[in-house]
Amino acid sequence: MDNMKDVDLPLLQSLIKAASICPDQKSRQTARLTPELAPLIKQTLALQTKLKQSEIRVRQLERQLDTDDLTGLHNRRGFIRLLTLALDANAQSGYQTEVIIADLDGFKGTNDQYGHAAGDAVLRHVARLIKRHLGENDFAGRLGGDEFAIALVKCNDSKAIAFIEQVKSCLGKSPVSWQHHHLVVMASFGRANSNDHASMTKLLHSADLEMYRHKHATQTIAANPASPT
Repeated sequence: MDNMKDVDLPLLQSLIKAASICPDQKSRQTARLTPELAPLIKQTLALQTKLKQSEIRVRQLERQLDTDDLTGLHNRRGFIRLLTLALDANAQSGYQTEVIIADLDGFKGTNDQYGHAAGDAVLRHVARLIKRHLGENDFAGRLGGDEFAIALVKCNDSKAIAFIEQVKSCLGKSPVSWQHHHLVVMASFGRANSNDHASMTKLLHSADLEMYRHKHATQTIAANPASPT
């Protein structure tokens, strides 16, 4: 490298930039380089290629870490990460994000009666229905067990209510077929909006509390049906 001492660094940077324009231009440019510069340019281009490949691999690994293997939705880690970004964007734009928590009703009974494979089929079914109703900027995750979370970005209360009713309707109309059985899937939902809660923790907690209120009300009605008139 002793013969590189007098190399004009700005010129070298210009040559590297020019060499990265397109493949045929690279070959023509490299052909005109001095013997000392040609290997350096090639090495630089090779490093750029490796860097791009590494960046792609990192993104793939991040997606794997953020994805629930069973349903294909985000896992808790991925959902929280995206919700954090959405709430930060809300703070700058003034938009509202609605968070919905959904918990399946009677899911333990499904596992006990038909086995965990049937329960897995139910979870995948619910995930497909949720994804079907998401908007372009919306996202959903499986927080664990049979609990799901949905974030409706740039959404208002009425649209969130409509979303819940649509998913409920689809669940009621599409039982899961499992070994000649039709498994009816029901869920309890709770929602909260980012304008009413200063932190993500309070936002999720509020939606979770509302979901449990609805679940308790449903269980109470089921346990105490109205007497016939």
